[in-house]
Amino acid sequence: MRVVEPAVSIFDVEGTLMDSVPLQLESWRATLNAAGHTFSWADLQAFSGMDGTWMLDQLLPKESQETKHRLLKAQGDCYRTHFLLRARPFPGVRRLFERLKQRDILIGIATTCQEEELVAYDKQLGVLDITDALACGEMVKHGKPDPSLFRKCLAKLQVADSSCAVSIGDTPYDARAAKQLGMFAAGVITGGFSEQALRESGCDCVFEHVPAVDAIWSGSQEPLILPTTVRRANE
Repeated sequence: MRVVEPAVSIFDVEGTLMDSVPLQLESWRATLNAAGHTFSWADLQAFSGMDGTWMLDQLLPKESQETKHRLLKAQGDCYRTHFLLRARPFPGVRRLFERLKQRDILIGIATTCQEEELVAYDKQLGVLDITDALACGEMVKHGKPDPSLFRKCLAKLQVADSSCAVSIGDTPYDARAAKQLGMFAAGVITGGFSEQALRESGCDCVFEHVPAVDAIWSGSQEPLILPTTVRRANE
């Protein structure tokens, strides 16, 4: 039985470390509604975690790129003004990061949010001081499922072999980006996507919440861990 021992962990933030997806969906709904476009939460949930430009290409195919750019800026302003400080961390994130550091596992963060937003989140998360590398939205042209954020983070970690890295995210777009680079992909259902949706997008294992991903390294069993490739040979 093969044992997966990735030396690198790269985390998404929004929906994975921070309970922010409902707030983001509402900021998008309000922004689009103000511009005369009516979408439900369910409509928007399907694109949660996707690069914003590509999301708007899907939702508003007839609108100009200039209009989409204005909508992206308006949504970002809306979220930072009315929603950012209402987001809360999921329990156990700091402790998970500490356990990974104790195992000498490098920790990266690859997130489409802006660095200033990440700093605001970290006032509650308290993990940046033990994070080895950051790749934020403004550092790349496109967010996930484009793999650029992961590629940037791996470069900052000075990791050439992406197969030794595991991504942890809450959306299909996290998994698709990771798989393009040959990474191991772990999913969490805290962003609103089902286990089935995450597995169909390429996730090698799925967990109920982010602290449970420690099982990848510890070998402990969790309800949603099914693949034998992440279990210890002595189980």
